[in-house]
Amino acid sequence: MRELILQMMVSVDGMAEGPGGNLDWVDVDDSELDQYLSALLDSVGGQVFGRISYELLGRYWPEAGQQPSTPGDKMLAPQVNGLLKLVVARRRPELTWQPAAWVGADLAEEFAALKDQPGKPLIVFAGIETAREFLRLDLIDEIRLLVFPVVLGGGRPLFAAGDRAVELRLVEARPFSKSGVVLHRYRRR
Repeated sequence: MRELILQMMVSVDGMAEGPGGNLDWVDVDDSELDQYLSALLDSVGGQVFGRISYELLGRYWPEAGQQPSTPGDKMLAPQVNGLLKLVVARRRPELTWQPAAWVGADLAEEFAALKDQPGKPLIVFAGIETAREFLRLDLIDEIRLLVFPVVLGGGRPLFAAGDRAVELRLVEARPFSKSGVVLHRYRRR
């Protein structure tokens, strides 16, 4: 049985996006953080994205090996591009960034079936609404937050008011000294 991991980048004040959708605060050059991300990508069997995130990232990552924003992106590009991308959308989107497959006709049923299959874990990487929906459906086995040392003072939080309470157990806290990013890994109790 495979697990579903939620991996999100958040600010110290819990924002997954800055004001106006700003994400420039996640652009850091930290080789230790890049090594963590590379090992994480090696450990999973596929990435899960919301449609909007898939489209945005699909404009960057296919060329990131030749035109990276950071040295780490050049290293990570073959892994990101080579992994299966499961795209959550109500209607079948155009899947130009391959390999990719559409999911979303019945998210709970589809992911329950995917989790029953043998294989490496799947990881939800991007899409605030997608992450919230997986949490709402109680499909997430592990939450990994990369907390960036910035207070945004606004934007879109990962967790919304009224979300169902979930008890978690901290299994790892790991600082990345160059960037000041701290990984928080939680498992469900």
